[in-house]
Amino acid sequence: MHRLAIPRLGGLALYFSCLTALSVLPLLDNLLTQTLSGLRSEFLMIFVPATLVLMLGAYDDLRGTNAIVKFAGVGMIATVFYALGGRIDALSIPLFGPVELPPLISFLFTIVWLVGITNAFNLIDGLDGLASGAALFSSLVILGVSISQERPLMIVIALVLCGAIAGFLRYNFNPASIFLGDSGALFIGFLLAAMSVLGTQKASTAVAIFVPILAFGFPVVDTAMAMARRFVSGKPVFEGDNEHIHHMLLARGWSQRRVALVLYGVCAAFGLVALMFPATGSKLTGFMLFVISVAVIIAVGHLRYHEVEEIRAGVKRTVGDRRLRVANNIRVRRTALALSKASDLHEMFEALRHMLDFGEFTFANAQVGQAGRAEINERAYQASLRRHPKQELELRNGRVFWSWSKEGSEPDERFRSRAEWSFRLPLVKDGVEWGWLNFYHSLDGEALLVDTNYLSDLFRREFTEAAARIFAVHEVPEAAPAMVMHMAAKG
Repeated sequence: MHRLAIPRLGGLALYFSCLTALSVLPLLDNLLTQTLSGLRSEFLMIFVPATLVLMLGAYDDLRGTNAIVKFAGVGMIATVFYALGGRIDALSIPLFGPVELPPLISFLFTIVWLVGITNAFNLIDGLDGLASGAALFSSLVILGVSISQERPLMIVIALVLCGAIAGFLRYNFNPASIFLGDSGALFIGFLLAAMSVLGTQKASTAVAIFVPILAFGFPVVDTAMAMARRFVSGKPVFEGDNEHIHHMLLARGWSQRRVALVLYGVCAAFGLVALMFPATGSKLTGFMLFVISVAVIIAVGHLRYHEVEEIRAGVKRTVGDRRLRVANNIRVRRTALALSKASDLHEMFEALRHMLDFGEFTFANAQVGQAGRAEINERAYQASLRRHPKQELELRNGRVFWSWSKEGSEPDERFRSRAEWSFRLPLVKDGVEWGWLNFYHSLDGEALLVDTNYLSDLFRREFTEAAARIFAVHEVPEAAPAMVMHMAAKG
């Protein structure tokens, strides 16, 4: 977004700010520091891996590396965190209670959580002050939960992190004079993820599962959307793009400040809901999750993602229109069967008319018969007319012409060319052309609820074979069979 060179090692400022504040604590002697002195192992469990993540991010800021290397690096550092004792070893599932996780599952859950949240903050760091502001709200949530759970180490680290981020945000908000960089985004992401693991161990069901997810609500939603979009679009999952939530809001013409402030409000809303969970109890958990999910789906739907629009259309086709689409396809199949039994032109076009009664098309016309064989075409037309005097067929330039209009549709050909789209089916068999068939659909109408593959394959094939069969009968003059029989009797 920026046009001038801006420092991008803001992570170092955050790191040394936190480290300096925490390093002062051993110099003080009070009830808090006495309590923290027995928690040095937990402190090292958090800050040793966080320091390694900071170094990985700083290397990327200075020398550059790709997404795979960063994912692998954070994964290995998360393994160090797990080895030091930081792990998700149980899940408290609503209605089922606590579930102990086998070592392998516990390891996978811990690694996926740490790597996912760490990179979620890195992914949203595409706008001045966005990642740091989101991290501030997440830190406040962890602080509130830690106070309610009486976790002194988590309270102190969360307080220090809030102070560091608040001080940094003054220079990171638009127009930014320094960026977090990968060093800062990965550092605060990993630190918050690690704190959420340790701070919610042995907590209640709501706190242990839903509070960490809601605390990182906006980064989680944005990351999940990015991965889902890329998967649906067939793009590499780790390939960057300019379609994150903040990009979509900027595309609406919003300023960077407005986007940041609106998304701060989203983070604050997630944070407030997260802090409400421990107080509401399990009875309202399901209802609150439902409301949150609906709100997120509605909000994302208004961002005009192509992938979301296509999924929505796909759901409508699958659920809402499926029955009608199946019925229309069955009608096409039945028409193909009727065409295979048609003995004259009238029966052939009557089968087509019955199919068109499903209402998907507004107009159709056809021209059948071989070019340059007007006499044969006329004999077939006259034979059909004798059997069906009221048939709606006519001869034009030596070929049989037919048309059909949906009731209430505009008959003007000039209007039709402006208000409808059409597709043509060439009637060709064994290299011989037997005419064409056009279907018209209104531009203002609903989506076409019939499989066009059925029309272009099954239906077109049977219609062409019916035309070829009917015209072939009239290649020999009608008097020829009687003449042959008379000559045979005379002989």
